[in-house]
Parts: sequence; C-alpha cells; structure tokens
Amino acid sequence: MQWLAMPDCFELEPERFPTVIPLYRAAQICFPLIFAVLEQRQRGQVFVDNPNYPESALVVTDFGFMNYIGGKLDNDFDAGLARLFAAGGALRPSYLLWYSPPAQWQKRLDALGPDSVRRRERTRFAFQQNRTDCLSEPTECPAGFELRNLDKDLIQKTRKLGINIDSRFWSSAQDFCEHGLGIGLLKDGEVVSLCYAACVADSLAEIDIVTQPEYRRRALGECVARQFLKECVHRAITPTWDCFEGNTASLRLAEKLGFEAIRTYPMYSFNVPLEFKKSA
Repeated sequence: MQWLAMPDCFELEPERFPTVIPLYRAAQICFPLIFAVLEQRQRGQVFVDNPNYPESALVVTDFGFMNYIGGKLDNDFDAGLARLFAAGGALRPSYLLWYSPPAQWQKRLDALGPDSVRRRERTRFAFQQNRTDCLSEPTECPAGFELRNLDKDLIQKTRKLGINIDSRFWSSAQDFCEHGLGIGLLKDGEVVSLCYAACVADSLAEIDIVTQPEYRRRALGECVARQFLKECVHRAITPTWDCFEGNTASLRLAEKLGFEAIRTYPMYSFNVPLEFKKSA
C-alpha cells in the first residue's frame, strides 16, 4: 500500500482496487472505462480517503479519464485531491478528463476560467435493442468495401486512423483480441472506418468510431456501427454511447441506431499541475 505525501489521500495498490467496486455500485453510475480499472482490466490509479475502509475514491485511467466515487466529498479528502492536482507528480497522466465532478469541484474549476480548465457537456445514451432495425438484417456496405472483425493483423492497419488500440486502451493486440471487439471497413486492404470497444467491462462496451477524413460523409461510420451492434448482441454485451453535445453527427447517428438520450453531464479537462487561485 502506498501513502502519498498529503493527508487523507491514499493511493491503493492494484490488488486493492476491487474494494472500491461496492462504492461504484452504490453510486449507480455507468462509466465502463472507470469500472475496467477497478476490475484491473485496464491500467489506472485509485486514490481513496481511507485505505482500509474507503468511503470516497478517485479513479484515474492511465490515459486521463477519471471519476469521483462516493457520497458527499468530505473536507479532508477534498483537500487531499486539491493537493494531488496541484502537485501533479503522483498522477501518471498529465492531462485529465473528469466525468461529472462533485458540485464543489465544478464551482472551483469554473472559477479557474477557460484558459486553465475546459468544460464541455456530454450526452449519455441508452441502447434500445427493440428500436434497432439493423439487428435482423444483413449489414450492407458500399461496393468495393469489405467488413471484417478486428484481429491482430487489422489492428496494425488502424494506426493510419490516428489511434493506438493496442497501447492506449488495451495492453496489447492480444489483450484486445481476447477481451475486446471491433469492426473494420476495408477498402483496397486498408481500414478506412472503424467501430471498436475502447473497453469491455461489467458486460458493457464503450463505443468509439473513427473514419479516415477523405472517407467521411459517406455513412461508413454507420455501416461499421451497425455490424458492431450485432456483434455486441451476439456476445450478450450492451453497447454504451456518450458524445459531446456539439458533435451533431454522433448525436444523430446514435438516435438512428436505436439509442435514446437519457441525460447530460459535464466533463472538465485540464493539465496538471493545476494552479489554483489564492483566496483574497
């Protein structure tokens, strides 16, 4: 067990991560990337108020997404988190994206202004399988294109899309092939559009879709997403979809594929160390 040089904020060793799962369940939240860290399916860090009997926790993925879990944020743990962000060194990622922070942290981050902290609103969708007409029909792709399940060979070809599936979200190509799922659309042997799971945890798949710029606005993302949904249903996995409110194309595609918007929440992003304003 590692104790940070700040009171009331302890970093758990990975084998202790599952002790935070009851807090996650009690909070009734749904962030597969966060749960994947608690299950040790993906890399991350967990900071708690009490290493033996945690009542509050901050879960941080190695690529920066994080979420506070617990009831009311007490003053001691709150102060510990402030020192954690101000120091920055104990955190592996230097750029953080905070899902729906507690109210007092939203107020504190808003006060820092847009030069230090960026706030954006995201929409959470729920998959409505009975509203998805693509599940019982063959997925049609344009002439000259081919749909394929993502395997080790295809993962190497997705690098042209600007993503590193086997190192950012997953520990390796083998890890993805064993525990993840993805659908690629190929043109002349190259992956031009892709729908894949950034993580699979708690029987949920976090959807990400990317298409080469020169192939956009041709409904190719819809094509791979439809096949991806079929694969999810076949494996008894529920797909999840979140996107920023300004992403009109993603909002429309989600609704077209049978997802229903259920709520919005803020996401704050900032670099650490974070410099807080001093009280007058």
